[in-house]
Amino acid sequence: MQSSIQPSAENTPWYKHFWVWWLIGAKVAVISACFYTGWLIYHNPASMVIDDYYKEGRTINLQLTKVARAEELGIAFDVSISERQLMFRFTEYEPEQRAALHVVMYHPTLDEKDFELRVPHAGEGWYRAELPREISGHWRIIIEPFDEEWRVSDNIHLPQDENFTLTPENYGV
Repeated sequence: MQSSIQPSAENTPWYKHFWVWWLIGAKVAVISACFYTGWLIYHNPASMVIDDYYKEGRTINLQLTKVARAEELGIAFDVSISERQLMFRFTEYEPEQRAALHVVMYHPTLDEKDFELRVPHAGEGWYRAELPREISGHWRIIIEPFDEEWRVSDNIHLPQDENFTLTPENYGV
């Protein structure tokens, strides 16, 4: 009679066990993921939208003064942004001179999308400028004269089908 000897789990070498390789594979996968994450962070650094917070903090009072001046003058704008064109006009306040205005569009997270425009008066109370590209999503718009006497700003979401009113943001003060 021939006896069949089955190899038991105790007699097989370690490298033939499934769970050993599963544990090794899990550790290799985690280490690989860590290296890949490190590579991503190194090659795609997060941009700082504002790099000098102390300096920015000191200028807050100046900005609030500009906003207060805009509120005092009763400045508000009727704004239209369509495709690649920005158009706006004063709604109540009429400036003495129809000088060009400075417009800044800030993207909240991607500073490479930010841009500034010099917007000239185009007649009949309207100011018009071509946008550098079509824009959509969340933006912060700032309109001020080049002498920086006042400032009107707000957060907007584009595209918008209708004109919207831009008034001085009072920041809760």
